Amino acid sequence: MRTVWVSFDTIGRDCLEAAAEVGAEIVGVVTLPGPIDPNRSGQCAFDDVAARFDAALIETRDVNALETLNEIRKVEPELIFVVGWSQLVHEPFLALASEGVFGMHPTLLPRHRGRAPIPWAILSGLARTGVTLFEIVDPTADSGAIVGQVEVPVSTEETATSLFASLAAAHVAVIRELLPQLLERSAPRVPQDAKRASSWPKRSPADGIIDWETRAPYLYDWVRAQTRPYPGAFTFLGDEKVIVWGARPVELVGAAAAGTIVGLEGERPVVACGEGGLLLEEVETSAKLAVGVRLG
Repeated sequence: MRTVWVSFDTIGRDCLEAAAEVGAEIVGVVTLPGPIDPNRSGQCAFDDVAARFDAALIETRDVNALETLNEIRKVEPELIFVVGWSQLVHEPFLALASEGVFGMHPTLLPRHRGRAPIPWAILSGLARTGVTLFEIVDPTADSGAIVGQVEVPVSTEETATSLFASLAAAHVAVIRELLPQLLERSAPRVPQDAKRASSWPKRSPADGIIDWETRAPYLYDWVRAQTRPYPGAFTFLGDEKVIVWGARPVELVGAAAAGTIVGLEGERPVVACGEGGLLLEEVETSAKLAVGVRLG
């Protein structure tokens, strides 16, 4: 089937490659115009892959814009996949593909629709998450009929980095398993149970600020949920920003005001929390982190 791929990130690109390998005819690639934004997690270029498949490269910041729709219409898509795109698609877009528009979401729908699924999975303490391939039939988020899912375990020491890698691999596995069924017109469509749906809200980089009055085990979750490829948990020493990429909870002897650096393990500071302490295993800052100074 003539397939258009809409994506700006590395997961979407990997899925596009897998789709072509299992038989999709890639006739168009819709992506963001360059240059790559270093603040947009996972963004990558698609011009080379579009050229390799002799597919039309359509660069846009608004997938619902009339000029974008007209460019997609020119390649006469039968299937459209929206994988790694932060904008909801509207009715005129959905009418472009004769065999349907499909999306992927890195949770087990209908649970956990919405934004920032990798950080929220860790912050929520999930033992498992997954990837869902679903049909997009209206402008609401992540609500269409489910074609299939794959589960992904979440370990007690999972980081955003490791979970991102696991979910990226799961996306590709789903494409390899289920896209052939879509091409054969034999894929299932299982309606979601709206009564069991839940949603996660959008997160911004500013949401990563550390509240040192929090218990140390939760701050451990806080840091690992927002580490690379995301902007990171952070605090301040005076006006200097301190990004915490890695940390672990430790026991403290004695009392200290939350946010105070109470000791060093080598060059790594130990910070008093609302309860317990947090060893900062990897930080990024120009500030001098010395015993006795207070972060916050």
